[in-house]
Amino acid sequence: MMKHGWPLLVLSIYTLPALAGDNGFTTSAWLGLSGTAFDYEEFDDRGVSLDREEGWLPGVKAGLNLEYDQVLVETSLWWSAGRVDYTSRRVDTTTDEDIRNLEILAGTWFFTTDRLRAGLIAGGGYREWRRDILSTATASGLDETYRWGYGLLGLRGEQAFNRETRVIADLHFTRTLNPKVNVDFAGRFDDVSLALVEETGFRARLAIDWQLATAMTLWLAPWYEYWELGRSADAELLRNGVSIGTVFEPRSETRNAGITVGVIWRFDEI
Repeated sequence: MMKHGWPLLVLSIYTLPALAGDNGFTTSAWLGLSGTAFDYEEFDDRGVSLDREEGWLPGVKAGLNLEYDQVLVETSLWWSAGRVDYTSRRVDTTTDEDIRNLEILAGTWFFTTDRLRAGLIAGGGYREWRRDILSTATASGLDETYRWGYGLLGLRGEQAFNRETRVIADLHFTRTLNPKVNVDFAGRFDDVSLALVEETGFRARLAIDWQLATAMTLWLAPWYEYWELGRSADAELLRNGVSIGTVFEPRSETRNAGITVGVIWRFDEI
């Protein structure tokens, strides 16, 4: 799905100037660098921690925004990758993480004054996360790829302090849709695909914008997100097509805190 997101983004950039200006549209593109304090944990059926991954992941975010009258539409792409620490009761190692996220939002402002606006936001997205647990001298690693769609619903508020500075606050509830994990055992066992249980999460963001020039704005945004994926059902574990037992994916929680800094370009002001 991510392969189809990039052509859409490029096509939209070329059409933005045509939408801006006299048609009453406010259009903008943005690009930023992100840093994520990544925190992932798995639990057994009694709620006891099985393993945990923690570390700092750099990333990049890009997006397009369109606003007309009381309606807004946003499309964004996020990619983050790096190596984090893996700890469990049996082994300590490191894990290579690679996260890609495509999202589309739409909303409407239901309350506006000269300096304050509040709106309802809804939308959806798709996330692909590759988790490569590295082998050690005493334990073999494995490569897991998680994929899920999600829907979201929430609120947005904006407060302008003057012509150059404003604050934007978001609070969204999310719901995972059709989450799955593909497990590559590096030849020790046959690969397996497991369906996970859909769960509800949330995220919050507080952004500060400073207008640098007529068509350019600097923005800084701390954020937090919480995801939960429910335990899969037991599945057959095979080696060369022969059953040797069962395997399952445990319940997990992801608690990511991050910050993004970037620049917004407004096409209707060029």
